[in-house]
Amino acid sequence: MNLIRAIIWKELKQLKADPIMSRLIIVPVIVQMFVLGYAITTEVKNTTLTIVDYSKTPLSASLTRAIVRNDLFHFVGYASSQTQARQNLDEGIAKLALIIPMDFALNAGRGAQAHVELLIDGQDANSSTVAAGYVNAIIAGWSLSAIQTPTAIGVRAQTLLPLRVRPAVLFNPLLKSTWYMVPALAVLLVTIVTALLTGFSIVKEKEAGTLEQLMVTPLTPLQLVLGKVIPLIGIGIFELCAVLGFATLWFGIPFRGNFFTLIGLGIMYMASSLGIGILTSTIARTPQQVLFLTFFVLLFFMLLSGFFIPIENMPHWVQNVTYVNPLRYFMFAIREIFLKGSGMRELWPQGLAMAGIGTAVFTGALLTFNRRMG
Repeated sequence: MNLIRAIIWKELKQLKADPIMSRLIIVPVIVQMFVLGYAITTEVKNTTLTIVDYSKTPLSASLTRAIVRNDLFHFVGYASSQTQARQNLDEGIAKLALIIPMDFALNAGRGAQAHVELLIDGQDANSSTVAAGYVNAIIAGWSLSAIQTPTAIGVRAQTLLPLRVRPAVLFNPLLKSTWYMVPALAVLLVTIVTALLTGFSIVKEKEAGTLEQLMVTPLTPLQLVLGKVIPLIGIGIFELCAVLGFATLWFGIPFRGNFFTLIGLGIMYMASSLGIGILTSTIARTPQQVLFLTFFVLLFFMLLSGFFIPIENMPHWVQNVTYVNPLRYFMFAIREIFLKGSGMRELWPQGLAMAGIGTAVFTGALLTFNRRMG
């Protein structure tokens, strides 16, 4: 017992002597509890929705109002045609598209069964299924309410039969969650490899005393950093290729996009993860501190990237925080490339954001590294 007490006392003294580790233990936990406590939710809300109203009658307008006024959905506007609605789903503008046919009011007025069609972005199987269930419930409630009152076109609604929704799931017709989650794992693997290994590489040099020896050679800090990170970029590309092969061959996930688009966006993203590794290595003195710092940053970024929880489910102010998170953009892009076959024409905003964030993070990391080593 005395030996255990002595070890505990030693650890406390070491913790007190290391102010950086003390701050890392307290501050990140408080920040994570505050932000992530608001961000993590299992509710499906603010699902983006577009509507094509071919009927353009008071009855179809009544149905549209019943859906649009519900807080569960974020109405992004009417689409002029089913083709435009499909394009909105392709570009990620909407997750659901309700198609009201031209004969909707006519069939309802003569007592025939009226049909509407619901296009669903099936990438996120769970959220899509729940959101589609919300639409069905709202339509069913609207039908029951309409049955008790005369319709705007002068026909007693008692003659109406309940509406039938014919869903058409796009991109992930079997609603397999692995199709949505496995591609995103590539982002986490690339991040872990590039960020952690960069931090470990530089810190081990500092611990061994060889970093100072390298700094007195003709090598500039930029040359030294590039010499360390370029091999890691190769490892990151290998990770992407490995996940691509594993996802398609083992899980049967279709790869509908362009391989070089994926690699190009991956390199843009790696500028951010490599910069994170350099920053942690300049702050930390030991590999354990690098691990703790990287774990905090990656956990924060991962949970605010849409990996588990859709970003639209988060409070508005948390959504604004995610705009500086590079994982958000690469997570979105890799899923779009896999399941939708999106190219740079659709994903250039994500590429531009990753390039901007990567340039800022990497430049800041180099300046910090140069100042610390100087």
